[in-house]
Amino acid sequence: MARHLLLLAIAAAAGASPLAAQKPPPPVARPQTQPQAQTPADSKTAGKVFRPATAAQPAAPAAQPAAPAAQPVAQPAAQVTPQAAHPSPSPAAFTAGLAMPSYAGATSDAALDYAARFGRLLDSAIVTLVDIFRNTSGLPMEGASDPTALSQRERDRWSRCRNVYWDLTTFASAVQTMGRTLPADPTLQHAAAALDSAFAASQAVAECDNVASMVAAPDRWTPWHDQYQTAAQHFYRDFYAQVREVHERDRAFVNALNGVLPQARRIPVPPGLQRNPPYAGAAPGD
Repeated sequence: MARHLLLLAIAAAAGASPLAAQKPPPPVARPQTQPQAQTPADSKTAGKVFRPATAAQPAAPAAQPAAPAAQPVAQPAAQVTPQAAHPSPSPAAFTAGLAMPSYAGATSDAALDYAARFGRLLDSAIVTLVDIFRNTSGLPMEGASDPTALSQRERDRWSRCRNVYWDLTTFASAVQTMGRTLPADPTLQHAAAALDSAFAASQAVAECDNVASMVAAPDRWTPWHDQYQTAAQHFYRDFYAQVREVHERDRAFVNALNGVLPQARRIPVPPGLQRNPPYAGAAPGD
């Protein structure tokens, strides 16, 4: 019996040895699975969205210059002054009551009505300007060294001329608007363009504003005598021929406008001005 038990113990020890040989290898084999988790480049989305942290870091400096570039854009807005936002009043506040209002219509009939008013009112403004200097000498006062040498009538004459001058500037602006709103009639468009050119060539009337400023603020004009003589001579020599040309272009414009207006809405063509200046002793001309 004891011998039988001994044989069983030997057999059990012999069977346990193959089971020990079949155990899995130690963990040294596990690193073989790690490369599979470290190679996202094999994935189809690796090049679209997902980037390694080392690849994303160089991209950060590329975005940094955008911050300094945005600063100069914001700085000028903070530097806007009240003077820039609210410009000083225009000298066009001077008026003789003959200014042409800005066009505010939206139809072809409104444009034609505006043009008819333009033609009549421009005639009135030019006739008023010419009458201011009717029967004057047509020369600046000799030896005037300051405004006190001018008579009150003379000072008032330049002040009235300045007011009409600023009214005339509103017509120069309005004629450009009319050219864009009037019907596409070749004759009418040509007449409007010629009137615009005549306004651009009329420069001497601006001397009224200069001389009126010399009278009101003589300290700002030095030497006063020389500047007064230069401005007044320029005005008296050139103003009439220039405003007469504007008036002639206005008459041609009204005539062309009547060609597109219905019979009942046509306006009289203004009579022409005499050829010579209205100074004392000057022949009227034709």
